[in-house]
Amino acid sequence: MYTIDLKTWKRREHYHYFCGLADPYWSITTALDCGKTYWNSKHKGQSFFLSYLHRSLQALNQVEELRMRIVGEEVVCYDRVHASTTVMRPDETFGCCFMEFIDDFAEFSRAASAGVDKVMATTGMCLENDYRADQVYYSSIPWHRFSGLTFAKALNSSDSVPRVTFGRTYEDDGKLLLPVAIQVHHGLVDGLHVARFLEAFQQRLSDL
Repeated sequence: MYTIDLKTWKRREHYHYFCGLADPYWSITTALDCGKTYWNSKHKGQSFFLSYLHRSLQALNQVEELRMRIVGEEVVCYDRVHASTTVMRPDETFGCCFMEFIDDFAEFSRAASAGVDKVMATTGMCLENDYRADQVYYSSIPWHRFSGLTFAKALNSSDSVPRVTFGRTYEDDGKLLLPVAIQVHHGLVDGLHVARFLEAFQQRLSDL
């Protein structure tokens, strides 16, 4: 982790401008081709959700701006960021499951599955790791495809943790598509940076 020098940072004017807005967040919704990842995970008996979640973390960690966070009066860039994803329980409540990003998928999957089991066995929102800035908030709406999404957020705050939501996969023109929505803080992240993430995510989804 390192601290950004706000006096010399090339984005200092952009940062201060957007931080002065009541709502400095922006979001985009798209759909990515996940067919190869889906069939590969089914062939190997792996969780499709954890497969594309891991690929999204790989892609997100490639983009420096998506690892930047506002912490107090400073902007820091973490060496790597992790996931906090919602887990639905049989009683239709959800808890938040922190998942450490591990490069090796098999190891990541084992640790993530254990975390899911722990959340399933508890009650409440499980926010014990909510204080961490080195994470991305993930959620899923697996019951429905979507082409637009708004995110819950606290305005006039320094919250700069990105949000990513996945929707129900659907077929279109012979492709299996995964709806993806992402929200970011505009003081840290521009459209170019989100485009780089989405391009890297698509590449990861297309790799076997």
